[in-house]
Amino acid sequence: MKVVGIHGIGNLREGAQAEIAEEMSALWAAYLTDGGTPGSDVRVAYYADLLQEEGHQGEDGRIEDLTDAESEILADLFAQQELPQPVGTAQGWFTYLLRTQLQDIAASKACSLGVMEWFMVRFAKEVHRYLQIGPAREAVQKRVHEAIAVHQPDVVIAHSLGSVIAYEILHDPSNLHVPLLVTLGSPLALPKAIFHRLTPSPDHGRGERPPAARRWANLADPGDLVALPVKGISRLFDGVESDQHCSVHQTYRFHHVEQYLQTPKLAGLLASLSTSNEAG
Repeated sequence: MKVVGIHGIGNLREGAQAEIAEEMSALWAAYLTDGGTPGSDVRVAYYADLLQEEGHQGEDGRIEDLTDAESEILADLFAQQELPQPVGTAQGWFTYLLRTQLQDIAASKACSLGVMEWFMVRFAKEVHRYLQIGPAREAVQKRVHEAIAVHQPDVVIAHSLGSVIAYEILHDPSNLHVPLLVTLGSPLALPKAIFHRLTPSPDHGRGERPPAARRWANLADPGDLVALPVKGISRLFDGVESDQHCSVHQTYRFHHVEQYLQTPKLAGLLASLSTSNEAG
């Protein structure tokens, strides 16, 4: 099975882009094997370096590091949680409210506030950077598009922010054809934060399966903080053939791609849908 993987947030690494992509591809193949899908020919499209701000070193992980626009994305995400909602726009008060909400979330997870804050800040920063119309977004889409066009996969597996990138790229079917798109831990259906910022924009409150993808399946852990709403993305998107919950059994690693890739539910999904594709 030929696979193109599109990673999510928090994957910035030092080194040459080609070498990093090769290392990640080997890791994804190993995770899939552990989950029950052996022998996959995996190519991960690495793009995290393209979302790094010019002249900026390292990965900040504090609420104070967010711009007002990035903070709004985080507030939109929190709006989907059963937590007190932030009000007002003054940065100091807004920051305090966001951190208070992080404390409430961290208290319900088996991880520290620092880990949770880093995760949320990286999500807000990278999502905002990608969704801005400009060179960074274009470069990300070009690199991922090339990986799919060259590798011609049987399945594209897109995790987290990667599912947003895949969704938008596969809406231009000019020279791409993907038999199966699988989204993992996808924030596509997050109102305001993601859903209302997609290109193409939702039509009458609904998105649709990208034309370049013949079939679409979605998996999400019900405890994944960005894979909201918990009832599935099919509530807002047409053409999702399979929209299931899967447990990654790790409270503090609720969004990590390795957990998703190793779940037997993904292996079963790939096996059943691949068989259906061959029959069709």
